[in-house]
Amino acid sequence: MHLINSDQPGDCVVSQILEIDAPLARRMLEHNPNNRAIRLARVQQYYDDMVSGRWRFNGEAIKFGPDGELLDGQHRLLAIARTSGQAFAMLVVRGLSRETQVTMDQGAKRTPADQLTISGITGHNTTLVAAALRVYIPWLEGNLFGDFTKSKLATTRIVEFATVYPETIVLAERFTSVASRLKCRPAVACAVLIRLTEVDETAATEFVRLWDSGVDLPAGSPVLALRQRLDILQRTQVRTSDREQIGLIVTAWNLWRRGRTVSKLLRPKGGFTADNFPEPR
Repeated sequence: MHLINSDQPGDCVVSQILEIDAPLARRMLEHNPNNRAIRLARVQQYYDDMVSGRWRFNGEAIKFGPDGELLDGQHRLLAIARTSGQAFAMLVVRGLSRETQVTMDQGAKRTPADQLTISGITGHNTTLVAAALRVYIPWLEGNLFGDFTKSKLATTRIVEFATVYPETIVLAERFTSVASRLKCRPAVACAVLIRLTEVDETAATEFVRLWDSGVDLPAGSPVLALRQRLDILQRTQVRTSDREQIGLIVTAWNLWRRGRTVSKLLRPKGGFTADNFPEPR
């Protein structure tokens, strides 16, 4: 426990590191009369990190005012309150002036790209690499049609994945330049090219060459049909989800791999679903 001089004569700010479990978190939350609206996605993100072992003590404080009211930390405490049989080390600061609350949480939040750079995982076009992982991870894990895709992938999850699978980061870095030239969202193109390379590297190299250049594509080529479909979507500014773009590209890939010819690249009747979504072959 440490005593820190405050701005008010005769007062002090007390800080200590506590192991906070669910019952203690719930007691702390009882003193939360005037805080910002709860963001359930943030609570879920913290909870996922905590129960999966990704949570780390980082010195960020749970902060209380002079009368014990909670000023900062409600999302972390709500996440802890949902756990069972676990405790998490937290810096707890008490005695802060109520006026200090307006200055809390004002710093710029580190993006996944920032964290990948800081961690030394990648230093090449980190923004696109991180964005591609946001597409690639839920697709790889079969969550393109799940609730998982409705919220952002936690930075800790992206960094953990990148640390465990550095070869995927190498592939992502390889494709950042060409992905930015293709007529779809660059993060989607990069994620798809990673998957196709994992299926067949030689074929993927030729597929992306044809997709990028359009050179010597005969009538009926699925790659030509893909280029035309994406060009129409771009020119008409039709909003297209990442999932639909992935489906169109993989459909073209599978047709091209089988030597099929098509005049147009079409979605399945009724659109892509979890049952008919194409798997790269």
